[in-house]
Amino acid sequence: MEKQVVKLGVVGLKRGAYVAWTLIGDENVVIRAIADSDPVTLQACKEDYAKNGVSDLLCFESIEELLKSDIDAVYIATDKPLHTKHTIMALEAGKHVLSEIPVIETLEEAALLRAAVYAHPELKYMAAENCFYWEFIQEWKKMHEENRFGDILYAESEYLHAAHPDEIKPFSPENHWRRYNPAITYLTHNLGPLLYIMDDYCVSVSCMTPTATKYNPHSKNDENGIAIFRTAKGAVIRIFIGFGMYVGYDHNFALYGTRGSILTDKTKPLEEAHSFAKLYDTPDTFEKYTEISVKLSKTNDVYGHGGVDAKMIRDFIKCIIEDTPPPIDVEMGIRISIPGIYAAESAKQGGALIQIPKDA
Repeated sequence: MEKQVVKLGVVGLKRGAYVAWTLIGDENVVIRAIADSDPVTLQACKEDYAKNGVSDLLCFESIEELLKSDIDAVYIATDKPLHTKHTIMALEAGKHVLSEIPVIETLEEAALLRAAVYAHPELKYMAAENCFYWEFIQEWKKMHEENRFGDILYAESEYLHAAHPDEIKPFSPENHWRRYNPAITYLTHNLGPLLYIMDDYCVSVSCMTPTATKYNPHSKNDENGIAIFRTAKGAVIRIFIGFGMYVGYDHNFALYGTRGSILTDKTKPLEEAHSFAKLYDTPDTFEKYTEISVKLSKTNDVYGHGGVDAKMIRDFIKCIIEDTPPPIDVEMGIRISIPGIYAAESAKQGGALIQIPKDA
């Protein structure tokens, strides 16, 4: 039987290029085409790939042109407001899709995305939530499945990512989506792993945003947001997205249950931090945390994120070759993206409690 090799296209080269980079040399895939609206970025990527053995590379300045090529699949890493539009275009062109997150920008796009995915059952669609692949998230999920936390009552996560005050610059281009993006809508890296571990979904939200001052004078929307979600299983989740304060970069997570609790070490960067737990099945931990030695993987860690980008995109290629369900399907992609939209609406209403429909 002839070995299947997936011909991959990449659109959006600021992130897309380095995630796809981890596939160079993989016998199951060839990077066939790239696209970016910025010709300088496009040329630089072409040259970098050529230096590392990627030959016969097709280069385009639009996704429309790229989708006319002979690629089998496309990795969509364009700007956040374009993910749904570009996904639908790719599916209608007969291409498998790996889409960056959040997978939708509006409530209306949830229905459009579902319809497009279900209209093409012969194609694979996967949401590119790389944080599911962190080793400590996988370990926490395993521990929860073994009932080591009991019923989870409360969970929390923080995404801290701000520029140093001396390095704040105007957005380029001036109308870049990040300038106008409410920070709380970019929560899938934090809410997603918690819902994945808990096997749960959000049913309501109340969100508040600090309004005391602006950290980044160039931002035109809420730089920070604190959302409180209730889940279908009755748990409460707090998500804090902090893009506008003196915090640097980090992710923090914690779970609290009836038989145990676990949290990441806030005193160290995430890639260096272990987890600390109090567990009913581990003697002498009711008063004192015990260390769980699970860090991020460094495998193929070209540009950070602990090697998870490589695991994620290889899983996408694998599900195409083996014709298996994608690990993060359209329903999960929507489930972890749509709460941010409702949270932003709650913030507009001063923290009003908003219900999140199950079929949203």
